[in-house]
Amino acid sequence: MRPVDHFLSQLDKLERSGQSLDAAGEERVVREFVSLCAAVIGAAAAEGLGRSILDRLRGSARPALQRLGFAAAFLLGEFDDSMKLDNDDWEDIRETLEDVSGEIDLDTLTALMGELLSRGVLKPPAQ
Repeated sequence: MRPVDHFLSQLDKLERSGQSLDAAGEERVVREFVSLCAAVIGAAAAEGLGRSILDRLRGSARPALQRLGFAAAFLLGEFDDSMKLDNDDWEDIRETLEDVSGEIDLDTLTALMGELLSRGVLKPPAQ
């Protein structure tokens, strides 16, 4: 099982339990997100992105923790079309990549930005 699959499985189990996450549970989820994504975007950026998505989920009528796993899958290059992120999630990912663009591997940045462009999240420069 790939690490992101394990994370998605954990998130699914949390959602199916019907219990809301307490502060300690949120910390565990963010730490797991960081452990998956830090190698791609750095620990600080991964923590910021994870917390941003989790904060938005906390405010929604029906939390969908899977979106945090889908964001991790995107950053790890394991995203597929069965995974759904909302516009705010995509915007957070784009902003995070822009923020760390000078610090991450250029090939990785190019691939992720290309994926954002193909999904309509990143607009090509005006000519």
